[in-house]
Amino acid sequence: MGISAAPVARWNSDKKTLILGGSRHYTDRDRIWQKLHGQVRYEGPFVLRHGSCPGGADEHAHAWCAAYAASLGVIEDPRPADWDNCGPECPPPGTRPHRRRKKPGDIFHPGSLDTYCPGAGPRRNVGMVAEGADAALLFFEPGARNLGTKNLRRLAHDAGIPVIAHGPWGVSIS
Repeated sequence: MGISAAPVARWNSDKKTLILGGSRHYTDRDRIWQKLHGQVRYEGPFVLRHGSCPGGADEHAHAWCAAYAASLGVIEDPRPADWDNCGPECPPPGTRPHRRRKKPGDIFHPGSLDTYCPGAGPRRNVGMVAEGADAALLFFEPGARNLGTKNLRRLAHDAGIPVIAHGPWGVSIS
């Protein structure tokens, strides 16, 4: 099951916004679903912004939204990375190459090209945080590199967004 990268209509909402992020290899779907149910139970409906990765934590969040968001008043706000295009921070063509070739079977860098811009995920994370949120709920997969999740944690923390991180150490709040 993939997550659509179609543009999302924006809205004005008085609901709290929760950024959810985590490893593309995150396997504990039940933990994510439990935390999202708890969020609704204790805080009421909210906007759930996630990175729309077709695997791991983002896909678990999308599946939860498909199953429960409409009935619980939650608004899903997926933010897929634009893996096909480079940003202004990328080296100009003809200088140091930075694009990476997709490995066979790569589902984590959707797009129409056989290469991807490694800066797309961090750019997407900057955009999710820059728009503001009431909290960031992050899920770290034991043994995985969790580079994007670490990047999102740093960005949210630096922006003053409270971070609730779940990992092999338990839960930390900053």
